[in-house]
Amino acid sequence: MKLHKAQAFTLIELLVVISIIAILAGIALPVFGEVKIRGDQTKALSNAKQIGTACKIFATDNNGLYPRNTDYPPGSAATPTEAASGDSSNLILRTLIPDYLPDRGIFVLQKSAFYSASAVGTGTDPLPAGANHWAYVSGLNDTSNSRWPLLADGFDPQSASSPAYVLNESKPGGLWKGKKAIVIRCDGSGNVETLLSSNHTIKRTDDDKENALKGDSGTTTAGKIPWFETGSTTKIYVHNAAVP
Repeated sequence: MKLHKAQAFTLIELLVVISIIAILAGIALPVFGEVKIRGDQTKALSNAKQIGTACKIFATDNNGLYPRNTDYPPGSAATPTEAASGDSSNLILRTLIPDYLPDRGIFVLQKSAFYSASAVGTGTDPLPAGANHWAYVSGLNDTSNSRWPLLADGFDPQSASSPAYVLNESKPGGLWKGKKAIVIRCDGSGNVETLLSSNHTIKRTDDDKENALKGDSGTTTAGKIPWFETGSTTKIYVHNAAVP
C-alpha cells in the first residue's frame, strides 16, 4: 500500500498569506480612493467648462457681457437688476437656463454640502438654493483679463472677504478636503488647481509676464492674478450664500 501525504497549509503559512493580503490591501485602498476622487473632479471640471462655455455664448448675444443680472426670465425687466455683493450665484447663473443650458442638472454636485436633493427635484425656480455648487464672479466680459476667475467650486461662506476652502468635506467649501479647487477662467479655460496648504486658498500666478497686469478695477496687481474679490466697482463677487 502506498501512503499519500495530504497537502495543507500550516498555521504559520496561513498567517503569512493573510498578512501579505492585509499589507497589499492597505496599499491599494488609498490609491483606489484617490482614483475615485480624481474621476469625480474630472467630471465636475467638465460640467464647469460647459457652464463657462454657456457664459461665453451668452456674451456673444449680450454685447460681450457675461451674465450679471438677476431678473428671470432674462429680459423680463425693462431695467435689468444687476447683482449686488452678497447675492447668491444662483440668481445670476439661472439666467443661462434654458436658452444656454437645458436644465439645473449640470450645476449639481451631489457630494457637495451645497447640494440638497429636495431642492433639485422640486419648485419652479430653475436654480434654487441647494441646486448649485458653483461660485461665480459677476461684472466681467469677454474682453476682461483672460486669467481672471469666472467660476469655481463654492467655498466656505464664512470666508467671503477672502475666499478659502475647508478640510471637512461635509461642510460647504470642503468638497475636495481643502486640497484642490476647480477654476474656470474668463477665456473658458479650466483646471483642477492645487490649493495653498497654509490657508487652503487658490494659488495666484506670479511671473514676469504678469507682473504689470492691471485688473478690471484699474488697480495694479503686481505678480498676482486676482482671485474672487470684493470691493471693486466693475466686478461683483457673488456666491451661493444660501446653504441648505
